[in-house]
Amino acid sequence: MNLVNIPFEYQYIVVLLAVLLIPKILLRFQIPTGITSLILGVISINLLGWFQDSQAILLLSRLGITSLFLFAGMEIDLSDLMTHKRPLISSLVQSIILVVISSYFLSLFIGLSFQVCLIISTAIFTPSAGFILSSLKSFELVDDEIFWIKLKAISKEIVAVLILFVALKMQNPKELVSTSLFFILMVALLYPLFKFYLRFIAPYAPKTEVSFLVVIALVAGVIMKKLGTYYLVGAFAVGIIAGQFKHFTQGSEARRIEDSLQAFYIIFIPFYFFKTGLLVTKEFFTLQGLWIGLGLILIMIPLRLVSVISSIKFFLPEFWKERWPIAVNLIPNLIFGLVVVSILKTEYDVSPAILSGILFYTLVASIIPAIYLQRSPPESYDLSRIRRKS
Repeated sequence: MNLVNIPFEYQYIVVLLAVLLIPKILLRFQIPTGITSLILGVISINLLGWFQDSQAILLLSRLGITSLFLFAGMEIDLSDLMTHKRPLISSLVQSIILVVISSYFLSLFIGLSFQVCLIISTAIFTPSAGFILSSLKSFELVDDEIFWIKLKAISKEIVAVLILFVALKMQNPKELVSTSLFFILMVALLYPLFKFYLRFIAPYAPKTEVSFLVVIALVAGVIMKKLGTYYLVGAFAVGIIAGQFKHFTQGSEARRIEDSLQAFYIIFIPFYFFKTGLLVTKEFFTLQGLWIGLGLILIMIPLRLVSVISSIKFFLPEFWKERWPIAVNLIPNLIFGLVVVSILKTEYDVSPAILSGILFYTLVASIIPAIYLQRSPPESYDLSRIRRKS
């Protein structure tokens, strides 16, 4: 129901201005853009009654989530992962065990199936690499800290994507096998597709790389969603494959491609948060949901901190002095938290109280680095640039 009756085209103008400008303005107060955009979506659906079934907002949100995970996939350096495979594998095994054990206990306490609890645990324990990487430059961190935060966040995200892929299909083994085979086929076809583009199209169509990557990631994401998984699975795979071609990551045009792709997802990812906010209807605002969220915060955040710190102690002792900045920066799970809330809201019969608890936990976890860590001073801004020419 449209509670504020203004023409539809003006509603889009209002939301474009709000989503593209307000989150950037509030960055001055250290509020992440994703959280601001989410709140704008909540306001839109609950106070204005706008965009409940908007296909345009859906398309913009798909562009946002697929381009973000495309970028995250391209950030993966397989050589770095192989060089540090021993500590990473040990840390990832620890994370998988925690996810499985927490899923079992969640199924006992909240009475949901192990499948749903596995999806929930994936959201709770997975750092959102794209969100974390975009925030690192805001904090005073040394290069070694940034390197290990980036490496651990990306490796955990790879495992989480695989867990989510399996969890969404584990109730139907035949579909899991068929979807896995189709996914492998799609990944195999990406290599010749990229080779064809780089050999026969890119030389004659300069500066089209970002458009090509975004379209392929969107198509792959939509295909995987239709197969019953989620957009990020397909887009992430496209990013990983693209990252293995030097033209996209190491060639003379690599920096331009990276900057352009980053600028693209920075524009569109707020619409994903906004779209998720449209799912947060009035039944989410319950006292029970608040208590569930507080319980998750008091139990899971210390558990995650201990998990990271212990992995540093046993597998990366040379980084023991940097344990707290690394551990705290791996707490935000904004992207995965919202993805799972969206999946559980649309695909499974999960109570709004549980969803609101997950959402509350996710929001609190995602602002912890901004509260705990010292922020880098802003770069100097030359005010003379805004003066009129004489």
